Amino acid sequence: MSIRTKLIQTLIHINEAVFFYPKLKKFYDSNLNQNQISIIDVGANKGQSIEFFLKINKSAIIHSFEPNKKLFNFLQSKYKSNSNVFIQNFGLSNIKGELVFHENIMDETSTFEELNLDSKYLEKKAKVLGVSKEDIIVNNYKVEVIRLLDFLKDNPNKKYDVLKIDVEGHELQCLQGLFCDKNQEIPIRYIQLESHKDDMYINNNNHNEIKAILSLNGFEQIAEIKHGFGDFSEIVYENKKRYEA
Repeated sequence: MSIRTKLIQTLIHINEAVFFYPKLKKFYDSNLNQNQISIIDVGANKGQSIEFFLKINKSAIIHSFEPNKKLFNFLQSKYKSNSNVFIQNFGLSNIKGELVFHENIMDETSTFEELNLDSKYLEKKAKVLGVSKEDIIVNNYKVEVIRLLDFLKDNPNKKYDVLKIDVEGHELQCLQGLFCDKNQEIPIRYIQLESHKDDMYINNNNHNEIKAILSLNGFEQIAEIKHGFGDFSEIVYENKKRYEA
C-alpha cells in the first residue's frame, strides 16, 4: 500500500471518529440495553465496529465475519484475549459456497461486486488515490461464503441486538441469505446497513429492493446517520414484528 493511500485512510478514520461515530453512539446509547449486548458484524475490516461496540459495552458479545485472510489473521491476533469476540473467515451472501472477492487498494472497500468502470465516482476516487480505475482492484480470489440464515440455525435460541452489514454493494444478497426461509424467526432487533448513493458498483442500484425485503420481513427504518464525508449513510431498521410493544 502506498504512502498516499495510507494517508487517505488515516484522514478518513479521523473524520469518522470525529463526525460519524459520536452520532452512531448517541443512537445506540438510547436504544440498547446496556447490561448485555450481542452483535453480528458482517464486514469486520480492521475491527472498527468491534471497537465501537466494545466502547458501548466492554462485555459485548460480537460475532464478526471478514473474508480477507490477512485482515482475518490481524483480527484474530488483536482479539485473541477477548473471549466474547468471535472472528470467522467467511463472506456472507445468498448462497453457501464460493464467490470471487475483489480486494480493493483501500481494503475498506473490497467487495464481491464488480466495479462499474463507467462510474464518474470511481474515476474521481481513482484520481484521489493516484491510480487508474483498473488498478483500484489489487487482487481477486475465491473465498467461502455462507448465508446469515445458516449462522442463525447453527446458533439456535440466541438473540442479537444488532446486525451490522458493511459489504460495499453486496447488502441485498446478504439480506436474501437472511430472509430465505419465511418460517424462520429472525431474532435480531436492529439491522444497520451502509447505504451508498454512488454508482461505483455495477449492481449497487438496489435500494428499493433492500427496503422492500426488509419491510416484507417486518423491519422499519428508524434512523439515518450520515458519515462525515461522501454521499453515504448508515440506515438503521428495527424489527417491529418481533419487538413491537
